[in-house]
Amino acid sequence: MTDAAATALPTFAERTATLRGLGWKERQAEWLALVCLHSGVFTRRQYADCYGVCRQRADQVTVALIEAGIAREARFPDRRPYRPTGVCHIHARPLYRALGIENNRHRRPASPEITMRRLLSLDYVLEHQDLHWLPTEPEKLAYFESLGISVTVLPQRVYRGSRADRSTHRYFALKLPIAGNGTTTTFVYADTADRRPRRSAGIRSWAAAHADLWEALRHRGGAVHVVAVTRTDDAAAVNAAILETWRGPPAPAVARSEADQQVLDDVEFANSTGDLSLLDKHGGWLEAGRRALRIEQRMKDARGPAKCIDAYSTHVAERLAPDLLAL
Repeated sequence: MTDAAATALPTFAERTATLRGLGWKERQAEWLALVCLHSGVFTRRQYADCYGVCRQRADQVTVALIEAGIAREARFPDRRPYRPTGVCHIHARPLYRALGIENNRHRRPASPEITMRRLLSLDYVLEHQDLHWLPTEPEKLAYFESLGISVTVLPQRVYRGSRADRSTHRYFALKLPIAGNGTTTTFVYADTADRRPRRSAGIRSWAAAHADLWEALRHRGGAVHVVAVTRTDDAAAVNAAILETWRGPPAPAVARSEADQQVLDDVEFANSTGDLSLLDKHGGWLEAGRRALRIEQRMKDARGPAKCIDAYSTHVAERLAPDLLAL
């Protein structure tokens, strides 16, 4: 993304002003922009707590959006059919088009897990509106480009089209919140799991997808802050225990002998070119590969446990607690 493209991206204030120009009142415009950008869905309680109004007022706002044809009711992911729903999905294409995000996937109905992920994401954003959020893919790309970060280290997925020669790259496909001020970058992980015993594969795989990006940010002097958003204190404690093991200064570089470096360089050359002749002096390709693995393991042991983040925190979204009585 070029600098010109980055500067053309509208700010949150500009997007809110656009909705006011379409006739929405100031609070309505602000709320619609927040929800469309960060989740596409919200609960009445989130609205009520954000603006300090009663539940009845939140009901009125929700009904008004539905009657205006821009929103629909969506059943809360873990509510029984006979419980009040409490979830509103904003889907109107013209509204997203006015915000400059017409094709945003927040417009579309989603699975219960994705719906909960979006609700958790919004919950944290509402509590930290002072942060400089990067709600869309172009804004995330522009931010990291401004820091000199290559797109090659960004989490990405490739979606193949019906034709073999057509594919689409999607960066940050989970659409989880990211905020950055150029010095500290905050990455939010929304933990939707409520299993007992809990599993940690979700946050670990998410972190693995971001590992190269975090390393690049820290290499350039930036700080990485990770937030785990959950619905219960128990889940927050599990994630905090994992995050604590990741917190610390980057491991110092481990010195290599000239002989070890030569082995690693020759193996890398052989792997990239297919020319195995350089490996003859190391006992052939099999022995050279074994030596390279031993060298890398010694370096890993010398560095100690990987420390990939500078700080972490947890956020319990009590408004979304998995309790049938919590509306």
